[in-house]
Amino acid sequence: MRKTHLAIWLRSQLKERRVKACQVAAGAGVGGATISNILNMGHIPQIDVLMRLADYFGTPRPAVLCMAAAQPIGPAGGASPQEDDYMIEELVEAFRQVPDEWKEEVLVQVRSWVRHSAPAPVRIIGGEEK
Repeated sequence: MRKTHLAIWLRSQLKERRVKACQVAAGAGVGGATISNILNMGHIPQIDVLMRLADYFGTPRPAVLCMAAAQPIGPAGGASPQEDDYMIEELVEAFRQVPDEWKEEVLVQVRSWVRHSAPAPVRIIGGEEK
């Protein structure tokens, strides 16, 4: 078993909330194997799965992303405005070091983060006006 920050967090959420992995999978709309792989194999899933888990547990999305990336979390669950410039510089430098053939995939992942940065609208069945 490979321990990751994400696996530790997920295991603690299961215990605190007294829910089973299969309940989380169904509630978050992810596969049961995905939850199992996070817990038992140290798997880090794609961004959309991380966002769904964050939303399911009511945890700030940046906090879950930081756990997945094993980065420290700022006091507000993310970077402060003063840290933005430093982070942008770091991201640009990291991107420059990525092999050219991977850069398009990096952009796809970043665009996915942007697309999933806001919670999805929720439609309550039976709540429609007649």
